[in-house]
Amino acid sequence: MMKKLLLVVMLLGLAVATSYGQYNGECWVVSGGETIYKLYANGQADPTVIPNLTQASAAEVNPADGVVWIAVSAANTVYRYDPNSGAFSEIPDITRPNQIAINPADGSAWIAGLDAVKKVSGDGTQVIAAIAAHEPAVAVNPKDGSAWITNARGPIARYDAAGNKIADAPAMGEPKGVSVDYEGNAWIADSQHSVLMRVSPTGAKLVEITDIPNPTSPRINPIDGSLWVVSQQSMLINLGPDGTKKNEFLAGMAIVAIALSPADDGIWIADLLGETFQGEISKWNASGQALFKNPIPQPSSLSVGYWTGN
Repeated sequence: MMKKLLLVVMLLGLAVATSYGQYNGECWVVSGGETIYKLYANGQADPTVIPNLTQASAAEVNPADGVVWIAVSAANTVYRYDPNSGAFSEIPDITRPNQIAINPADGSAWIAGLDAVKKVSGDGTQVIAAIAAHEPAVAVNPKDGSAWITNARGPIARYDAAGNKIADAPAMGEPKGVSVDYEGNAWIADSQHSVLMRVSPTGAKLVEITDIPNPTSPRINPIDGSLWVVSQQSMLINLGPDGTKKNEFLAGMAIVAIALSPADDGIWIADLLGETFQGEISKWNASGQALFKNPIPQPSSLSVGYWTGN
């Protein structure tokens, strides 16, 4: 109960959404598994800090309304807080939650845990679907509510908004990262086997790339359809939809996650080391210029809100 009260108190400072994209560009960061920070597009930190968590693994903001979803792995729980109404709730019985994909069109959340992905209604009160998968990753398309889900044991599939499987993609060795565009095409990364694959909404293989070592954290820019991906925890690579390399530059020392801000063409990076060797959040432009670097201890996850409405 104390942890619930702490979460509510620390989140009271969030603003009220007034339009689509109200929260576009703000970045939520999990630091050291125990603290969550909010940064604005210019890198300045918001006074909002959520401390004293136990193995927090993800914090995702719904860019349409500012609702924040927080995965706390040790508690097998995801917390939902709505700063507009003051409502606070928890979604229990999710084994080791580690990733959340939000559909801003209806506020629903697809939550990936150790052994399943659960889709939860926007108000957090109803589990709409549960899909068994081992160490899954998930990405949702807000245009139609469908989601691509990877299973770390190989299978990859697309599900409709109700959780029904509608397409299979070619299996990979150990897929652990996925991103989807507004047309339903997905990029999937298998870091262990150094494979990147792009598939169509029906699951057909469109592109396969095997010359990017250890690709992680694939992220599609919904404006131009290009892909940003990390290689060997240090290089940031930009690919066109056909897999053509557009740019590549050194962006960190131990990059564990990236997030895109299409509103200003920025790329946010979570680096476990950074220039201080203690951790850093940085933001770069598409040309490879660092816009700022903010020392944050051991950042493990970050998300940036972006949505313009359907």
